Parts: sequence; structure tokens; C-alpha cells
Amino acid sequence: MKKLVTLIAAFFSLIICLTSTTQVKADVDYDINNVEVNAKVNPNGSLSISRKIEYSFDSSAHGIYYRQNLDANQALIDPVVTIQTNNANQEIVKPGKGANNTYQLTKDDQGYRFKVFHNIKEDSRVTVSYRYTITNAIINWKDTAELNFKIIGNGWDTDLDKVLVRVTINNGKQVPDLRAWAHGASSGYIEVNRDKGQLVLEDNDVSGDEGIELHTIFPKSITNLNKNTKNKVHKQAIISQEKKLAALANRKRARQRIVHIIISLAAVIAGGMISIFLIFKILKTKNIAPKPQKMSALSRSYEIPGVSPVAAQILDTGQEPNSEAFTAYITALAGKKHLKIEKLSGKDENYQISLIDETLKNEKSLLAYLFDYVGDGHSFTTKRMRDIKSDNLANKYQEWRSEQFNKVIAAGYINEALWQRISNLKSALMLSSIGMFVISWCLLTLLKAKIPTYILWGLVALDAIAYLYFNYRASFYTNSGSELTNQVRSFKKMIKDIGNFKMRDVGELIFWEDIMPYAVAFGLSDKVIDELHTEFSEQELSNGFVSGIWVSHHLDLGFADSFSSSLEHGASVKSSGSGSSGGFSGGSSGGFGGGSGGGAF
Repeated sequence: MKKLVTLIAAFFSLIICLTSTTQVKADVDYDINNVEVNAKVNPNGSLSISRKIEYSFDSSAHGIYYRQNLDANQALIDPVVTIQTNNANQEIVKPGKGANNTYQLTKDDQGYRFKVFHNIKEDSRVTVSYRYTITNAIINWKDTAELNFKIIGNGWDTDLDKVLVRVTINNGKQVPDLRAWAHGASSGYIEVNRDKGQLVLEDNDVSGDEGIELHTIFPKSITNLNKNTKNKVHKQAIISQEKKLAALANRKRARQRIVHIIISLAAVIAGGMISIFLIFKILKTKNIAPKPQKMSALSRSYEIPGVSPVAAQILDTGQEPNSEAFTAYITALAGKKHLKIEKLSGKDENYQISLIDETLKNEKSLLAYLFDYVGDGHSFTTKRMRDIKSDNLANKYQEWRSEQFNKVIAAGYINEALWQRISNLKSALMLSSIGMFVISWCLLTLLKAKIPTYILWGLVALDAIAYLYFNYRASFYTNSGSELTNQVRSFKKMIKDIGNFKMRDVGELIFWEDIMPYAVAFGLSDKVIDELHTEFSEQELSNGFVSGIWVSHHLDLGFADSFSSSLEHGASVKSSGSGSSGGFSGGSSGGFGGGSGGGAF
């Protein structure tokens, strides 16, 4: 078994070594952790840029350089360079001839080059900020204004770990006819916020030789002082071009999905064959871990478990928490008056979550990301969360899931080694079952194989029975975890049985408010709310619940469903051909600034 795993690992390691490419970074060893760009469109057609680049150095260096390529009719004016080392105060770097903490700005046929002289020590973090204005960045056509700009260049010496770009149009005021497209890696995402006249582009691990190109159109009245004009109708040509590029990008994604399906199918078949080999060993495995009882075998319990709603869901399912668990977490915070939940007017179910307790915002948390990047720093809405479709949101969500599961392991309720082993074996058996089914279907349907049907379906049934049998026996709970899981399931049974007993006999309204987050985590909140309305009057509900959270006029509005589905939906990405929010398209729209980028020396 170990030899087989080692052989497979060695094979894939060889493939990775043969297919991977490594960029050479001259004599300086560094990474670019963050690139943040803030740009503002000015009435005269110029573009004000603030470009912040964060480096981490594993070796010493003499300085940093950045190149901004421009078209022949454009110029870079009003440059300001600042530098920050290891979170120290920013220092303005002055023009000079190569002395420490000076910079040189040179111009050639392609554009401008900043060369910043700053002695950098090994294991240092350095952030360089460039502020400047690009003239003639906007073209005013007869029917629209256009910005077509390689805002993250493709001339970097290394990849960029994280990129965030914000472009403000019309001084942040509403721009109803704002459209925008982005070109770059298929993992990127552009958000078009017409209400605030703002574009936000995000991507992780941007290839240094690819960059990000921004193409946007808006009413030419916004740049009414612009002298860079062309006496031609051009709006529809831009839209048609971008629709074609978006269609190409979506077809590329579709082809990638097909390739992934083929690879997955091959993996399923291989996994199935391997798991068949393992079945005999699995069935002989003696399970020494205690196993919690099924909910049906337990009696109802009215005592709230001694763990949070998120941990309760983890113990009940034995898996990482889902979006309903995070919704329960939000609900519990609202119950403690750390957050405020409000229904917004409109046709769609849209809720606003506002921050009351500022200490909740930890820099790396999913909650902080929702407030700072999905919202405005103090509040966010379920609609905005649903529409953002960001890989960063998906990554933060997965980090939160893993963190919560690890907390349950750290508390001593789940045996991590057993959980990992059982999860792997269950996955292998599941893949084996699916693989055998697919092989049988292909042989019988596609290849018209003349093999007795009962042999093939018998193998599928045997694999499925082995999986079910193992799943019945397997357990990864500790003694205390098994006991606590029984309490959780007894409590869940009480919530599920609501309607079969009088809620008034159980406790006061405030007690049911404590129960609500658990009902959300178990997916039973609708049932609890319906029964509360059945047994209690509107006055009792209003008086008995904490104001602004579960008062009677909020109970029927489906916050749990809205928040949970919005969180799940926010991770999907697709290119937009209409100039609305969506994924990046491939190719290029021919914007200026190609070749821009930088490095260290």
C-alpha cells in the first residue's frame, strides 16, 4: 500500500517537474505579495494613478524599478514616490542621481521608467507607492468616452500574488451607462458598480507576463474637458468586440471543464480500481472509536448544547461547516447585538448586515472581508454578496470552514487521524462505486459489450454495499465527542419535532431566541418561525425578542435562506459580454500600457 502511494506520488512529482516553469529573477530573490491600484478619471481625460506594490525580499537589494509604458500622445506628469519598509512610516523619495532614498524617472520611446534607489536588507518587506497622472488616457468618441488601459502591465519579472484595482469615474457619483470589461486570467473578476461610479478588479496569482487589461466606456459628458477626441461613432463597435472576446473566454472555460471532466473520469476509474483492492482490507478493519447514536434512536432534549451552532453542525454531520453554519454564526452575533440585520425594500430578498461591535473585524477573517471588500467597511448586503462572484470570497469562506473544523478537533471531540483516514477510505469507496457504474454504462451502452449484465451490476452493487457497510461501522469521534454529539442530535430532534408539542410549555420567548441560531445551522429555521407565529401573538413576539433581529415583522422574510444562498452564489465566476460584473475575458482589447511592469535590482 505504501509502495503504491509512493510510486504514484513520485510519478506526479516527475510530471510537475517536467511541466512547471520557473521565472528567473536575476540576482535578487523576492516576491510581490500585493499590488493595489487606485485610479480616478478626470474631466480633462487624464487618469490619476496611485499604485502601491508590496515586496518581500529573501535577499538584499539595491532598489526597485517600475515601468509605465504609454502611447506617443500621452505623458506621465506630477510623479510622487514614497516607500515604506517593514511597516515603518512612509518616506517620500526625492529625485536624485542614485543616492539612497532617491529615484530617477527616465523617458524613452515606449514610456517612462522609475528607478528607486533604496538599500534593502534580507528578509525585509518593502512597499513602494507611485502617484502620477497620465494625460490623454481617455478618448472621447462622438457617442461615448473610452478608457482602454493595461492597468496591470505584462512586463513584470515575477508573478503577482494578489491584485486589487479600483477605478473611480465621475467622482464616485452614479454612472447609469457605465460598462466595463477586463482581460487577463480566467480566474479574475470585475465588478461594475454604477451607483458609485466605480470599477473593482480582483485576481490572485497574476502571471507577470499576462497582467490585466481594463476596457470601459461611459458618457463623454464625464470627460467634457477632454481634448483627445475622435469624430466617429464607436460605442457599438466596442460592445461587439467585447461580446466576441467574452464568448471566446466562456468557450475556453467550457473546454477546460470538458478536460476536467475527462481527467476526473479517468481519476474516478483509477480510484475505483484501487479502492476495490482496498475493500478487503477495509472490511477487516476493526473500529475502536465510539460511534454516536442516530437521531431517531435518541429522545428529545430541550437543553442547549455546550457548543456553538457552528460546532453543533460539525459534530452532527462530521464534516466541515456549510453556508448555513456561517449564517447561524451571523444570526448568533446579531442576537448578542454585535451586528444588526435589516430587510431592505425592493422586489428581491435583500438584507443589510451592519457592524455594531468594531472588534469583530479581524484582518484575515471572512467577516472582515465581507465588511471591507463586499461592503463599505461598516455594512454589506446579501445582494452584493450574491453578485460579487469572487475567488477571494470563496477562499475566505473555505479558510473559515477549515478553521472551524480544526477548532472542533482541537477541543478533543474528533480524532483527526481517524477522521482523515476514514474520509480518504470513504472517498475511495465512493469513487469506486461511481467508477464501476460509469465503466458498466460505457461497456453496455457505448461499446455494446457482450458481457453478462448481472456481472457488471453485481460489481457495482458489491462496491456500494461495501461503502454503506463501512460508513455504518466507521467513527472518528472521541469519547467526549460521541457523548456531545448525542446531546446535539437530541437537541436537533427537539427542534425537528416542533409542532408535536406546545412551545409555550418549553420556555419563554427569549429561550427560543437562543435556539434560533441552532435551527439555522440545522436548516430548520423556517419550521421554528412558522410555529412561533402559530403559538405566539405578534405582540408577544415583538416584546419577547431582541429588537431589530427576530421581531415579528422580520420573521417571515427568509434571512437565513437569503444569506446562505448568497454566500454560495458569490463564488461562481463567468465572463460578461454586456459590460456588467463578471469574470475576465481572454485576449486583448488593444489598450495602451502593454509591457508595463517592474522588479528589483
